[in-house]
Amino acid sequence: MLAVQRSSSAGTLERKPEVVEKIAQRCQGFLRELILRGCRNINDDAIRRFTSLCRLIKILDLSECQHLTDETCKYLGQNCPELQQLSLASCPHIGDDGLKKLSACDRLTHLDVSWCAVGDEGLAAIAQGCPGLKELKIMGCHDVTSRGVGHIASRSCGLLLLSLSHCGQNITDEAMVHLAMGCHFLRALSISLCQITDAGLQALAGTLPPSTAAEMLGINLSALPAPLSTSTHAGNGRVTRVPRHRPVSETSGGGGIGGFFANGGAAHRHSSVSTSPLTAPNSPAGWDAPVPQPKPLVIAGCKELRVLEASQCIQITDAGLAALARNCVNLEKLDLEYCSQVTDATLVQLATYCPRINTLVLSHCDQITDEGITRLVGGLCGPQQLQRLAMDNCPLLTDSSLEMLGSVCQNLCQVDLYDCQLITRQGIENLKQQNPRLKIQAFFAPGTPPESALGHRRRYCRCCAIL
Repeated sequence: MLAVQRSSSAGTLERKPEVVEKIAQRCQGFLRELILRGCRNINDDAIRRFTSLCRLIKILDLSECQHLTDETCKYLGQNCPELQQLSLASCPHIGDDGLKKLSACDRLTHLDVSWCAVGDEGLAAIAQGCPGLKELKIMGCHDVTSRGVGHIASRSCGLLLLSLSHCGQNITDEAMVHLAMGCHFLRALSISLCQITDAGLQALAGTLPPSTAAEMLGINLSALPAPLSTSTHAGNGRVTRVPRHRPVSETSGGGGIGGFFANGGAAHRHSSVSTSPLTAPNSPAGWDAPVPQPKPLVIAGCKELRVLEASQCIQITDAGLAALARNCVNLEKLDLEYCSQVTDATLVQLATYCPRINTLVLSHCDQITDEGITRLVGGLCGPQQLQRLAMDNCPLLTDSSLEMLGSVCQNLCQVDLYDCQLITRQGIENLKQQNPRLKIQAFFAPGTPPESALGHRRRYCRCCAIL
C-alpha cells in the first residue's frame, strides 16, 4: 500500500494536467500535502479529477497556476472538507464567486489569495464560512476595501496574520479600527502602500478615542440610547424590571455593530407616555421582554502585535508610532521604509518601550540622525536584541552611528547602508573590525572622473568589440 504524505511539483512550469491525475491515482486518500506552485498548465479539470480522488488533502499550493478559475474553488469546496491551508496567489481568474464556493471548506486556517480578483463580497463569504482563519494574505487585491477587512475582523477573532500590502487607497484607518475591535490576538500585519495615518496606528495601539472611531465607522454616538435599568414609569409609579440582555448577534439576527446602527437603533425606542411594562409580542403576561442593546464601541487594539510592515505609508508620523511603541511592547520587526516624516523621536520611543525589536527598517527616513541611532542602540533592544538594521538613503547619518552599533549591539547580523552620503569607507572598515561576522551591505557611487581623463579614454561597447 502506497502511503504518501507530501508531493511537490513546484516550479515545473510545463507540468501537464495528466501528471496531477497520476499523482491522485497513486496517492488517493493518503495524500495530505501537494505543492503545484508555478505549474502554469494545470487547469480546472485537473483539479476536479484530483479533488475527486484526494479528498483528505490538507495543504494545497496552487499559486501561479494562472489558468485556474472559480471552478477550481467549487471543486475544492465540494470535495475537500479537510482542507486547512490553501494558496491561490497570482491566480488572476479567481474572484469573489470562487471564494463564495471555497467558503464550504470550514476548516480552512491559512488562505493566500494575493494578486487575485477578489473583493469585499468574497471576504465576507470566507469570514462567514471559515471562522477558524488564522492567516490571510490578500496582497495586491485592489477591490478589497476597509469594509472587507471589517467582515474578516468581525468573525475571525483568532486571526494571527493579515497581509494587506499593495491593496491601495481603499484600505484606510477604518480597516485598522475594525482590526482593533475584533482581532485582539493579531501578531503580524502588513499595510505597506495603504492609506494609513496616525489614527490607524492609534487604533492598533488601543488609544484611539471612541468618538474618532465612531466617525470613521459612520456611527453617531450621541444617538445611542442610555442603558436601561430599574426605573419608574411616569403616570402609574410602576417599577419595570429589565432583564439581563443577550448579545446583539443573538437577539437582532446578526450584523454586529453595523447591523444595529443600520436601523438607527429603532428597536430600543419606546413611547414616553406608555404606562405598561415592556413585553415581547406573544410572550406570557408579566414577563419582561429582553431589549436588545448595542455593543459598546471599545477600541481594544492589537497589543499582541509582533510584526508591522508599514513601508510607504507616507502619512505616518512620530505621534502614531509613539502610541504604537507604548502599547504594543512586544514588537519585534518594524518596517518604516519611505515613511519620510519619521524622526529621532520614534527611535526614542522604541528604545524606551520595545525591548524585543530585532529588525528595524529605516530606509529613506531622511530625518533620522546619529542622535536617534545612539538612543536606539542604547535602549532596551540595542545591546542584546537588535539583529538587522536598514538605514539606506539616510543622508544625515555619519560614522558615529556605526561606532555605536559596533560597540553596543552584540548580536547585530546585518546592516544596510546604501547611499548614505556621510558614511565613509573607513567607517565601514572600522565596523567590520569590531564585528567580523557582521554582514554590511553598502554602495558607494563612483566619483565623476575629470574631463581631462575623459578625453584620453577610448570609447567602447561593453557587449561587443571596441569601436
